[in-house]
Amino acid sequence: MGDKIRMDSHKLIYHPQRVSEWMEGKNIYPIELEIGLTNACNHRCLFCAVDYTGYQSVRMEGDLLRKRIKEFSQKGVKSIIYAGEGEPLLHRGAVDLINETKNNGIDVAMSTNGVLLTPEVSRECLASLTWIRFSTAAITDTSYEKIHQCKKGDLQIVLKHMQEAVRVKREQGASTTIGVQLLLLPDNKDEVAAMARELKKIGVDYFTVKPFSQHPQSGNILQVDYQEMLDIEKELKEIATEDYKIYFRAHAMKKLVCERGYRQCLALPFMVYIDAKGNVWPCIVFMGKEEMRYGNLYEESFEEIWEGGRRKRLVEFFSKMDLEANCRELCRLDEMNKYLSELKNPGEHVNFI
Repeated sequence: MGDKIRMDSHKLIYHPQRVSEWMEGKNIYPIELEIGLTNACNHRCLFCAVDYTGYQSVRMEGDLLRKRIKEFSQKGVKSIIYAGEGEPLLHRGAVDLINETKNNGIDVAMSTNGVLLTPEVSRECLASLTWIRFSTAAITDTSYEKIHQCKKGDLQIVLKHMQEAVRVKREQGASTTIGVQLLLLPDNKDEVAAMARELKKIGVDYFTVKPFSQHPQSGNILQVDYQEMLDIEKELKEIATEDYKIYFRAHAMKKLVCERGYRQCLALPFMVYIDAKGNVWPCIVFMGKEEMRYGNLYEESFEEIWEGGRRKRLVEFFSKMDLEANCRELCRLDEMNKYLSELKNPGEHVNFI
């Protein structure tokens, strides 16, 4: 179950020029953006980190985003993930925006619950996606409906749409990686192996099992002891093949009982989050905290926001911020922060390689 896509690591090693510019103190532009096309959602998952936003039916204007996509490309953004605080396919222009992103030379991906990923949608945009990831928390209707808080029958719709996406990929000869992510909870731990087998039959490229990470602003407070679930990985290893990878994120689970090992969030310049209202945030963990907002794409260009005084003041604030008081237990920037911290604070004898 090798981590060929560096699921539990980072990919800054593939961007040495951007990292070098950062080391020189330059105001670099981000490599990756995550964009919430809408904060509406057709599920109310028990593990949702952004429940505090209220799932309002706000949708980013397509014309505005098309204009900004061109600017993102010009500023060196390499990838955009359409995910965020809602279900991206509830945005009527999602398919066109995915294709527009790809046409502007930016790698594009999407995280979805899959209910709205009809065969027609797959045919229209799957080939533009570098990867698509289904968020699916169970393989039985009872558990799925309990965890996702959704309509009866949604799981069967999702499984059918997975099958159709795999079929479309093969028919079109697309290189899109199709994955499924399960957030491991006491309610689904006994279904993980059965789910792995079913997904293997469907023909997805990978299945990842990740731990819950508490969002500081979320009302969904879950207490999960992952030390009791680490043995699940043994059975999964027997199911995985060269063509069907399983990423059981034990490394991330063990981090819950470890210290970070660094004092600053150095990775913030390399990624940014944009919500459905056009607000630009340093990280999704700060979404909704007005004092942490870089700016808004309806009011300013991305360049004006990134080069502006407000962001510069916030960058200074973040250099002194208490990570334990403000950040998630399991931050997606963690491995990048370890790497960057080591570059900034090298050990001894570094020339003896």
